Amino acid sequence: MDPWVAPYLRVLEDLRAQLLDAVRGLDDAQLNRAVPGLRNTAGMVLRHVAGSERYWVGEVAGGRPAHRDREAEFGPDPVRKTEVLAEIDRVAAATRQVLERLAAADLMHEVEVRRAQGTGRETKAGALLHAIQHLAYHLGQIRYLVKLLQTP
Repeated sequence: MDPWVAPYLRVLEDLRAQLLDAVRGLDDAQLNRAVPGLRNTAGMVLRHVAGSERYWVGEVAGGRPAHRDREAEFGPDPVRKTEVLAEIDRVAAATRQVLERLAAADLMHEVEVRRAQGTGRETKAGALLHAIQHLAYHLGQIRYLVKLLQTP
């Protein structure tokens, strides 16, 4: 792996491991339980994290269509822990494949991105940094939700 790309993978894998560790003790009911005053369940956040990484790393940096339905990530369908963890594992494997194929020169290549405010341009490095920042943000959110869900 290119030494300029390897740190992106290391950080994503570390954050993902922390995320999985944080939800290890939750069951399906807890993943789908809404905390008073908050809209998103821990399961929704996990589903969203998988969709986001699939888009930012797989599609934006890797050129693999993600066919993402962001709205569905926050939909009311219950989340099954085994299924969402399997999806996170699939996304992790796809991320590794994408990053193993990137070279340092690829990082500054600009690609089109879709955001809530419309389409724009971003470098592949910027997309990877976005994926890292996004995962770190939701890791904090998950840790907080887990504490609230495990409070008697």
